[in-house]
Amino acid sequence: MKTLNKKISICLLTSSRADYGIYKPLLESLSKDKDLDITIVAFGMHLQKKFGNTINKIKEDNFGKIDTIEGMSDKDTPFDIATSYSHLIGKFAQYWSKNSFDYVIALGDRFEMSAAVQSGIPFEIQFIHLHGGEETLGSLDNIYRHQITLASKIHFVASEEYLKRVSKITRSKKSIYNYGALSLDGIDKIKLPKWSTVCKQFDIKNEDYILVTFHPETVGLEKNKSYADIVFESLAKISKKTNILITLPNADASGDLYRSTMKKLAISFPKKVFLVENFGRENYFAAMKNSLMMIGNTSSGILEAASFKKYVINVGDRQKGRLKNKNIFDVPFSKEEILKKYKQIIELGDFSGKNIFFQNNTAIKIINSIKKDHES
Repeated sequence: MKTLNKKISICLLTSSRADYGIYKPLLESLSKDKDLDITIVAFGMHLQKKFGNTINKIKEDNFGKIDTIEGMSDKDTPFDIATSYSHLIGKFAQYWSKNSFDYVIALGDRFEMSAAVQSGIPFEIQFIHLHGGEETLGSLDNIYRHQITLASKIHFVASEEYLKRVSKITRSKKSIYNYGALSLDGIDKIKLPKWSTVCKQFDIKNEDYILVTFHPETVGLEKNKSYADIVFESLAKISKKTNILITLPNADASGDLYRSTMKKLAISFPKKVFLVENFGRENYFAAMKNSLMMIGNTSSGILEAASFKKYVINVGDRQKGRLKNKNIFDVPFSKEEILKKYKQIIELGDFSGKNIFFQNNTAIKIINSIKKDHES
């Protein structure tokens, strides 16, 4: 593709360690492209000590100019989230009124990402949405995701089924592309750190372990207390057999409930349970690769675990509605069902199937489509 006379200005929105990790392959390609001028807008959990001040990691990576936007509470009640939503809309309205870009990239489905996008609608911003068309029926993120889809001009999805859903939501077949899951770009060639090195860095015992991530179910909040109790009891039982490595949850309604449950578990079993606030993409993939299996209700289990040949116990309804690889075993919030499936998977060894969300050169395909749109 020929070099453009004027650089395309692109703003990339990131609010958490989760979306930033997914963005990494794209950011690496964007930052090297001489036709593009990149501004990263970091907000939400990136700016909060509670979630590890991950803004520092973004600065270390040095992919481009970084702007920050405050305005999100670190509390997790529905009132706090609604208030954060309104504050972020106001803060982003000020930002959009003073800054202009050819395109603004938004990923996923979180409430704070939705607020950033909704505030840009009156400014007629050309949003690019990644991971639209997906369904998570046990989470309010389902609503936020579709809101972002409706506000966006260009869509990069992870499967043909998701492409069809975006087309149905937008009532258009234009500018919707299935290039696979961005987080998997280059995953077959990625050089991961030695697990022994990661263990030393995060003070983890270098023995067999289960990788665990639980988030609250944000549909039916009142059930989370009993769900968290079930998680505690199940993991306490499993910890008698093997170590447990837990990545702590992001900001959601009732998120603190699960954080406190995991911290209580680590205090109760200090030699068997290990907590990590923020691994970073490469360390997290190393943790996935070296684990016996995954247990939880996180999208990384759905999208990425198959590429590392790991089986996943997917608990509850948070991810209900997503397409799933054959390494995923769905179980309800039941101690008996979780332990039963754990014992079955231990006997299976590694998963041998393919990852349905993988495609080659996802980031480059995205960039080429953006350039083509800009030239048209």
